[in-house]
Amino acid sequence: MEEFDTTQSVDIFTGTIWEVRLIQSLLADAEIESFVRDSSFGTFLLDPVKASNCKLMILEKDQKLAKQIVESYYKNLKKETE
Repeated sequence: MEEFDTTQSVDIFTGTIWEVRLIQSLLADAEIESFVRDSSFGTFLLDPVKASNCKLMILEKDQKLAKQIVESYYKNLKKETE
């Protein structure tokens, strides 16, 4: 019988669909699987930057490395705005 991974998923980032997809690509580069939950598609089709309340979910076991990646994203974003 096949074993299933029962690891819990956790929310690692919340933002616009554009930001979530950007973070998702950074996580994928680190071989961390993720999925988007609660995305708002009302304005998404017209303006993807305005679609908000999207959550990026990962497995709990990847949380430590994923937090480092998200913190690095924020640090780089802050440098760009200064």
